[in-house]
Amino acid sequence: MTNADLFAEIEGFLTAIKDEVILTRNYKKYILKQPNIDELCRRCGKESETIQHITAACEQLAPTEYLKRHDGLAKIIHQKLAEVSELIEDKIPYYKYTPASVLENDNFQLYWNRSILTDKTIAFNRPNITFSIKKQRMPF
Repeated sequence: MTNADLFAEIEGFLTAIKDEVILTRNYKKYILKQPNIDELCRRCGKESETIQHITAACEQLAPTEYLKRHDGLAKIIHQKLAEVSELIEDKIPYYKYTPASVLENDNFQLYWNRSILTDKTIAFNRPNITFSIKKQRMPF
């Protein structure tokens, strides 16, 4: 994390998450040994509220927060692909970047959230990013 350009507070918070010392209900009950603590998740109420549950398993957070996190990372990848393949010229901060649905030049095509037509029916045919080199005619 020496070159991540993070604020000290964020670096400390990430370290606390990694070390699992965030004040979750599970932490209060089993580590701090506080009496009368309900360890179930305050969002879904079905599983123990742990770091793993909050970041990856809570069914209440999946349709919204996990999707925002996923799309936020995909936008960063989209922007880098667009810069490297010279599909965009302006460098803007990643958090202000909004991907165009289609970017293309003589050599490359970059699609964002576009359905892919296939010979056979595929349930999930809408990837976040489709990057193609035109001369090869194969998507990456």
